[in-house]
Amino acid sequence: MKFLFHILLLLLSISTIAQHSKRIEILNADNTYANANIHPDYWRLIGNVSFKHNDAIMTCDSAYHYTVENKMKAFGKIKINQGDSITLTGEMLTYFGKENKADIKGDVVLIDKHMTLNTEQVFYNLSTNIASYPSKGTIIDNEKTINSKRGAYHSNIHKFIFKDSVVVLAKDYKIITDNMQYNSNSEVSYFFGPSFIISDTKTIYCENGWYNTKTDIAQFRKNSYITTDNYLLKGDSLYYNKNKKYGKAFSNVELIDTVENMTVYGEIAEYFEAEEKVIISEKPMVELLFEDDTLFMHAKQFVSQQKIGEKKILAYNKVKFFKTDFQGKCDSLTYNFTDSVVEMYKEPILWSSEFQITADSIQFLANKGKISRMFLHPSPMIIAQEDSLDYNQIKGKNMTAYFNDNKMRRMDVEGNGQSIFIVTDEETKDKMGLNYTECTDLILYFKDSKLDAVNYEVKPNSVTTPYQDVEEKNRYLKGFNWRGSEQPKCKEDIFIE
Repeated sequence: MKFLFHILLLLLSISTIAQHSKRIEILNADNTYANANIHPDYWRLIGNVSFKHNDAIMTCDSAYHYTVENKMKAFGKIKINQGDSITLTGEMLTYFGKENKADIKGDVVLIDKHMTLNTEQVFYNLSTNIASYPSKGTIIDNEKTINSKRGAYHSNIHKFIFKDSVVVLAKDYKIITDNMQYNSNSEVSYFFGPSFIISDTKTIYCENGWYNTKTDIAQFRKNSYITTDNYLLKGDSLYYNKNKKYGKAFSNVELIDTVENMTVYGEIAEYFEAEEKVIISEKPMVELLFEDDTLFMHAKQFVSQQKIGEKKILAYNKVKFFKTDFQGKCDSLTYNFTDSVVEMYKEPILWSSEFQITADSIQFLANKGKISRMFLHPSPMIIAQEDSLDYNQIKGKNMTAYFNDNKMRRMDVEGNGQSIFIVTDEETKDKMGLNYTECTDLILYFKDSKLDAVNYEVKPNSVTTPYQDVEEKNRYLKGFNWRGSEQPKCKEDIFIE
């Protein structure tokens, strides 16, 4: 009687399958066992078991078939084939026909046309073609390996969602993040949250962005930066082309040189990796930290070269800088960090305390935030304003200035030395006369940033004219040009042309 009952149950099951495609269809089993006493809820299928549900075919060593629940529990050498797109293998399977879902465990491998996933458990929805894994998984995709503690895969659109401790290992880079999406067809990674892309020469950080691992083109946003051994380049948005070794930063750009205590600000920066060069433009400004003060510099464009032995920064067009006790202006400037030489070109001018310093070319040595020497040639001139009418002046063929603690202590004038000084009464400070002196070489000594003494090396030719007898044409040395209106009085003035 029990046997007839199970035959009727089997016939009913086959009839139901024929009438309803959502029922699980048993394709093969070497042996089938039914026992209403021991396991009344399922049939035991043993040996080369295969069954079908909708467009998926599943095989295993043995299984329990729950006909009423339309469910299968399968064991040993599990394999699920869904068309020609997805293959799933594992050691144990629970398949829910009503929901069209599979729970597969034990050395699970999911394979499609683009990648292979290895993990311990996968929940796979055959209706939506979405697979999720709750424990550590490893994706092998071309030359990349992607590890994460958990994730999901949307096979219809070839999209992975990785969560927690995501690590991408490729031939020449590594990605570390906690929230990443990846398209295995386009090979584009999308980052949501703190993410690092690490290579031998640099590290890229962002909190939002994408990286096409096929074309090696990327766009990074939100607190993004590129850092190397020598400097850090940051901006609101970073574009990077790995093949061309080219990057571009936009908005709130900062180039931070930690070795030289220098930061360059701007709105646009171009990064040339092979040349180790960065060009900063759009309202750029250099901030150079000295021992007890900061120098601020503006120009139309800054170029930072980072090559060992050639490390320098170049400023182009309408250069202007401000430091509390030192200001300057020129058309272009270079600062070579290797030999600590700063060179100013085209109508360069410096202001140090009360002195205006000009020459056709100005060079000075600035090491670790301290100026040690300055070279002016040719046609150098130093001017100090006495009042709105008179000026003390010194000129020569070449000049060399020496500094202590960034303050001028001595100036050597070599060749064709000339000077004009206003002679005053020491007590009343009234103007007594104008002294004009010619001398081949002379030395100026400074104390507390003020001229203290002048030493004429060779017997000078000196004439003092009473002040009331001074003619206007004799008040100034040839080439005199007072440019006090151009002197930046504060940081903000460096942006005034």
